Amino acid sequence: MPVQFRGLRAFCEASRTGSFKAAADELCVTSSAVSHQIRALEDYLGVKLFERRTRSIELTSAGRSYFRTVAPLLRSIDDASEELKCSPDKTSLRVQMPDFFASEMFVPKMSDFSDRYPEIDLQIETLPVKVSAEITTGDVVVVLTGRQPEFPIAEKLFPVRYVPACSRARFECWHKQGFTALEQATLLVHKARPHAWERWAEEAGVRAPAPKQIIRLDTMFALARATEQGVGIGLIPMPVSANWFGGGAIRRLFDQDLVTRDHYCVVATGNSEHPEATRLLWQWMVDSFRQT
Repeated sequence: MPVQFRGLRAFCEASRTGSFKAAADELCVTSSAVSHQIRALEDYLGVKLFERRTRSIELTSAGRSYFRTVAPLLRSIDDASEELKCSPDKTSLRVQMPDFFASEMFVPKMSDFSDRYPEIDLQIETLPVKVSAEITTGDVVVVLTGRQPEFPIAEKLFPVRYVPACSRARFECWHKQGFTALEQATLLVHKARPHAWERWAEEAGVRAPAPKQIIRLDTMFALARATEQGVGIGLIPMPVSANWFGGGAIRRLFDQDLVTRDHYCVVATGNSEHPEATRLLWQWMVDSFRQT
């Protein structure tokens, strides 16, 4: 019968720490389990590896010699295992994107990518809406921009328009008021586009609103949530917010949208150590989200 690996591990940990209890803590087992495994190893070898005293243990001469031989072999096994875990067969990519795109678009489709490419791990990081090339350090990055991104590989996914919307509970009241509701309600806007309501009014052909209050929020998710909760009337980005409208959480208040040059784009930064995996992820995102 071959030697049990658990017994070797328990023996080396006990030899290194000088304690069955410390070895048990390191291996996440009980002290009695360590003692039993080492006793089974001694029975298999036919030699005594430890002198057991009331409050301590000490390696025998045979135990010391065995430890010097076995410990490097176990380290080699551990090193080989770690190397295999980090081998090219398992690739990890950093993906950066605005938080609202991540929650509303990317995460719902992520299982499709995982099913297709189980060998590619993803580390997903969120970015502010306005970004510069200096902080986009991922392998693949999604940006919201009004111009062509300055990256080696970039593809527009879909344009963004902004829809005036309110909560379901407030809709009947404000819809009856028409554009005068903009004077009575709190207006909600993303802080990256502080003049969006003025631009919306210009495109709608109405007077720029002079609301009782304006609240600027620093994330699109917070903007959508505040609108849903009836805090005010928000300019909500579409189509990335389609689920909020489809589920009835918020409702379109006016027919006019704010149309901008803003597009979501997916870029490959050219800095990846895994170009083939990066290409697969980039192409999957183009195929999955283009012209949503």
